[in-house]
Amino acid sequence: MKNLVLVLAVIFGVLFAFGPVLAHHGVAAFDTSKVVSVQGAVTDFQFINPHVIISLDVKSDKGEIEKWGGEAQSAPMLVRYGWSKNTLKAGDVITATGYRSKSGANYLRLIKITLANGREMGNL
Repeated sequence: MKNLVLVLAVIFGVLFAFGPVLAHHGVAAFDTSKVVSVQGAVTDFQFINPHVIISLDVKSDKGEIEKWGGEAQSAPMLVRYGWSKNTLKAGDVITATGYRSKSGANYLRLIKITLANGREMGNL
């Protein structure tokens, strides 16, 4: 009985410790009820952990340049789907599709990227 209590205590301790790590990878900060697409020129591509980050200059309906950003999965995950640190470079025109931040910020949890040649890069 004493061993069972110890095992249960260890299990609950591990689950409690990893809860915040698992919560980090949720999409609670994004409005998943609608998908948003923006087209613009890549200004920065950070193929890093914990999330790949893409920054864009997007022309608004008023003709003004808006700064947009988006995050994808980790670099090692994207490598499995054909991505590399050379997939995007500054100046590339892409369409970024994803869920917009609930705060209204110009920031997406990316679902896919469409390159200028029409090639879709998904699994983000």
